[in-house]
Amino acid sequence: MDDNEYEVEILTEYILNIEVAKSGDETLKINEYHVHSKYNPIIESERIAEKEYSMNCTHIIFGYGKGYVVDSLLRKMKNESIIIVDPLIEMGKIQIDERHKNSEKVFYWGESTVNTLGYLISTISEGKALKIKVILTPNYDKLFVKNYRDLLVYLRDFQNKTQINYNTEVFFANQWQRNFSINVPMIAKDESLSVLHNQFDLPVVLAAGGPSLTKQLPLLKKIQEHVIIIASGSTVNSLLAVDLEPDFVLSIDGGEPNYKHFKDLQFDKARLIYSPYNHSGVRKSFRKRGYVFTQVNQEEIGKYLLDNIGINLPVLAGGGTVAHYGVTVARLLNSGPIAMIGQDLAYTNNQTHAKGNKFAKEVEDITKLNKELIPVEGYYGEEVITSRDFLSMKMVFEEIIRFYKPLVPIFNCTEGGVKLKGYEQLPFQDFVDTYVDTNKVKNLDHLDNNNAIYKTDKEVVDIYKKELKLIGDLENLLIKGIHVLHKVKNNTFFDQHTLNLFDKIEKEINQKSKKIQVHFLIGPITIEVSNCYLEKPNETQKEAFDRVWNQTYTLYKRLLEAFDKVKVNLRDVITEIEN
Repeated sequence: MDDNEYEVEILTEYILNIEVAKSGDETLKINEYHVHSKYNPIIESERIAEKEYSMNCTHIIFGYGKGYVVDSLLRKMKNESIIIVDPLIEMGKIQIDERHKNSEKVFYWGESTVNTLGYLISTISEGKALKIKVILTPNYDKLFVKNYRDLLVYLRDFQNKTQINYNTEVFFANQWQRNFSINVPMIAKDESLSVLHNQFDLPVVLAAGGPSLTKQLPLLKKIQEHVIIIASGSTVNSLLAVDLEPDFVLSIDGGEPNYKHFKDLQFDKARLIYSPYNHSGVRKSFRKRGYVFTQVNQEEIGKYLLDNIGINLPVLAGGGTVAHYGVTVARLLNSGPIAMIGQDLAYTNNQTHAKGNKFAKEVEDITKLNKELIPVEGYYGEEVITSRDFLSMKMVFEEIIRFYKPLVPIFNCTEGGVKLKGYEQLPFQDFVDTYVDTNKVKNLDHLDNNNAIYKTDKEVVDIYKKELKLIGDLENLLIKGIHVLHKVKNNTFFDQHTLNLFDKIEKEINQKSKKIQVHFLIGPITIEVSNCYLEKPNETQKEAFDRVWNQTYTLYKRLLEAFDKVKVNLRDVITEIEN
């Protein structure tokens, strides 16, 4: 069902009555609907739990009622968690019972909760965020039609976004890790993005590469000396096509296609803002000093650089694309009002990108794009066509503005594409008329005064050589663990001596892997080990042993492969520097 396919009457009044069921237990009636059985609500909840419980899933219960379904699920659960979603709790008409408030397995989420539902799921799911089971308390879907539908749509989009992020993380792991190894000597000569905080007193324009950017470029060019311009990744080519060089170019993409946008370019004015895993070739296109940041969920990267290089990077929120970080980068600058242009996230006028982008093309029939197309509400309230990838991006933009609001106003001035919830829409001309002072001319020369270097190339080489020694120690430990695994392969349980060895290996890996460049390779390993060896219903002791054996063996083998890749990266950088 798409966003425009339903029309419901939204109830504004809910009358609650506590009644006594034939079994003697309390039941709850809301308006004309009983949400628990009038005869035996306990037996009913046991039947629901028996039917709906799924191992290794996060269970989301829509409708708390008297909490009977929660009780029945808790009796069946092992390591799973429950999230309660109930509009009546949000309204203050019912409360969660103390027995559930005190349970470590039960969580509540409502629209006024600080974090998003997706964030909560990711936090408690232990790497299994894609495994979600929605359980409906009887008749809640009749009482709260729109709330229930919105929940299902949100979970669909969340799972879509999570799957895309997982796929990206797995696909690019090797490239990101190699980029990081090559980038470290350059990061040691650049600067933390933090130094740009409060450095300007001008409006900021974030230029993304959607089709609507084309119509905004003449006005942007006219005011270019009076605003700070940040171009997201490949968008820079659309700006250069009209002889407009931005002040900053933001790049986080570690893939070869991203590099192709930059490899023939040389910037005398623009400065690069980049992530540690950005394609290593991109930095070479920029003459001026660059600025580096790291990302939420990659704090270990920042700690590694602080411990080894001495550079303290800000941690920014974002998503799978460079455009997301434009919002949080602009927020960090805290310069002035922010205008977003070219952020279509849809095939505006049957186009994929703004003119000048190397990937831009016009499609007569967008159904031939080989993508699942989804109609959503557009910038002007009309229906526009988007894709699952764009929907994932839309979701992240809306989460960012909810939890990382800038201290300065931010406006969606795209004038096309999807409607972004949480962003005030303002025509770009109105933004310029209201906030751009043509008497103020920007001057960024003061940024070039600092030429300090965190570490020399020779010092980086010494750091890398120490890492190679550390990797050798970890490899020997893993090889010992694999040898022990082969010795006990035909057993039905692990003896205490073997368990102690595995505990030692785990502690050593956790401590020492943080000191070496393996961060991007660890993620895919964790995903595989977390999701491919889940406990099955009614496992025998032998089946449980075999599952844990295979899980441990896979972990050790994958870690050895990861360490081998890291050694190649480190040695290549050492060789290049020493030669």
